[in-house]
Amino acid sequence: MRIGINLPNYGPLGTVDTMTAIGVTAEQLGYASLWTTDHVLMPARLPEPYGHLLESMTVLTYLAARTTHITLATSVIVLPQRDPILLAKQAATLDHLSRGRLTLGVGVGWVEEEYRFLRADFRRRGKLADEYLQVMKQLWTADQPHFTGEQIQFDDVLFSPKPARTGGIPIVVGGGSQAALTRAARFGDGWHAIAVSPAAIQTARTTLTRLAPDRRLDISLRISTAVDPSQPQSDPDATTLTGSPNAIAARIQQYQDAGVDEFVLDFSAADQTAHIEHLHRFADTVLPLLTETP
Repeated sequence: MRIGINLPNYGPLGTVDTMTAIGVTAEQLGYASLWTTDHVLMPARLPEPYGHLLESMTVLTYLAARTTHITLATSVIVLPQRDPILLAKQAATLDHLSRGRLTLGVGVGWVEEEYRFLRADFRRRGKLADEYLQVMKQLWTADQPHFTGEQIQFDDVLFSPKPARTGGIPIVVGGGSQAALTRAARFGDGWHAIAVSPAAIQTARTTLTRLAPDRRLDISLRISTAVDPSQPQSDPDATTLTGSPNAIAARIQQYQDAGVDEFVLDFSAADQTAHIEHLHRFADTVLPLLTETP
């Protein structure tokens, strides 16, 4: 089991000082990963929390130079809004600069206006995502890349650097729909969930096993977290980690039993100091409970 951190690269905490402090501190405290959120141009009707947002891949590239071993990941890139060849190059470059530390989380998004602003097809976003994933994998893994699809065609091309790992950069697919789970099983290395219950994880794990019986897909879960004994959590369908350290550790065990491999903790904090305090409190009080042997 791995414990990662959702970086607040949006809203008032979306600053270079806060990204640096959280990234460096998380690595020092032994967290496994740092995850960024992706949006590019949101409509004015949705000002919070993404009206101010540092671009996801750029933040991770910056943090690659400030850290040494923590995994860098996206939660999640809205794939059909981006050019897949350019994204494949950006991801391969970041993977090279970080010495093989990138995990690329992708999804199809939900904001129709943002698609229009970026000249992308909202109604065909699922089909586009499927094609774009194949494009990126071909560029990352083939000695002589070539591809012929509805949107993308290339042949007799050069693509370097290749990702550090033989199979390319690990891809996790976000989204709670059946289509997202199918996409993860067909083209991904895992599924990335956000705010779902252990029961939903168990159902998804069963589906992924049926869709990809020959391999075990990784499940990562981004989840709101607060170590606060004054907020007991008793609802079995709750989709947060709140309460005392013991209660949170027990809840994590439930999620792990259901099939979660990695937790991406999403702390709600008003400022940088409060967020760093959350990092320390969880590391000091919950992590030791997770590593204790019976």
